[in-house]
Amino acid sequence: MASIEIFEYTKRDLKKLLADERFWMQPKLPITKRRAFSQVFNPRADDNDTILITALNKGQLVAYLGILPDWLIREAQTPMKFGWLTPWWVDKESEQRLAAMKILFAAMKKYSNKLAVFSPSIEAERVYDATRQFRECARFDRSYYIIGLPPSFRILNRLTSWFARARNRMIFPRELPNRGLEIQTVGELDGSLESFINTWAVRDPLGRDSSYWNWVLKFPWMSPSEEDKAVQKRYAFSVFAKGFRQVLLRVSREDAIIAFLVMTLRDGRLCLKYAYYNDSQDAADVADSIRAAIADINPWLFISADIALNTELERGFPFYFVRRSKSSAIYSMKALPLSVGCRLQLGTGDSVFT
Repeated sequence: MASIEIFEYTKRDLKKLLADERFWMQPKLPITKRRAFSQVFNPRADDNDTILITALNKGQLVAYLGILPDWLIREAQTPMKFGWLTPWWVDKESEQRLAAMKILFAAMKKYSNKLAVFSPSIEAERVYDATRQFRECARFDRSYYIIGLPPSFRILNRLTSWFARARNRMIFPRELPNRGLEIQTVGELDGSLESFINTWAVRDPLGRDSSYWNWVLKFPWMSPSEEDKAVQKRYAFSVFAKGFRQVLLRVSREDAIIAFLVMTLRDGRLCLKYAYYNDSQDAADVADSIRAAIADINPWLFISADIALNTELERGFPFYFVRRSKSSAIYSMKALPLSVGCRLQLGTGDSVFT
């Protein structure tokens, strides 16, 4: 390991790297420009926060680890800074695979053992367990609602999509006006929606307020652009999709907002990332609004980990098939008293961007 060089990049360093064309010409990229821009404008990151750690052997990239700075909001206390571990990569063909551990320990030191990770791979889970520094702070299941066939089936995909859309549009959108419900896809947050979000953020241990969502929406990590398609060949994690967009839904009842939903539509897969609503009073109405939105968007797959909404959705939603995934986990270091609140969100951590 003597020949391994470790480089640490702060938010301030990333600002300079964005203008360094040589860095972006590397055959393997440790970060994309999209992610770098997002990190630079992260309202929860300070200029001295470490964002990226790389390991080089004889000038060749052999490992890298990204970190997304965040806050843990504690009652009557100053917000606690911590970091989400994001892309963690090692060149499996290299003889220097232990470099991955070296950069992990460097990240632990930089963040004073206050790190967390959302839904790591099985291999990464084993590493975290082996360090004896991490604990499991939440476990969850995703529900997969298969509405049609994936695009790879081509003709059959078009047939099942047409049938699902026709059937769902006949059933669901008509129900909403009769109950005073209205759904609206929004392109940006207005004053009333910001006020609604900020009210809910007070109860969120991660404090996802309107400033946070304005940042997430302005700086996505993925796109269907040709530029990102080319970059994908040099980057090991998601940056390109043939179809990708963020879907924001405002749900109102009698002109009063009852829910704000953040979803991503990626290659026909619609995923519920975050939901602000009262699950004891409004779950049925919010679920019906999601049904109507799906009838309009017409994905071939809908994914959700929201237990209250999933319970309502499975009461008569004409999906072809419902399947649950194996359990996934959120890990945090023992020095970080991380709480994800009473209702787990699939957009916790960096997963909201993809």
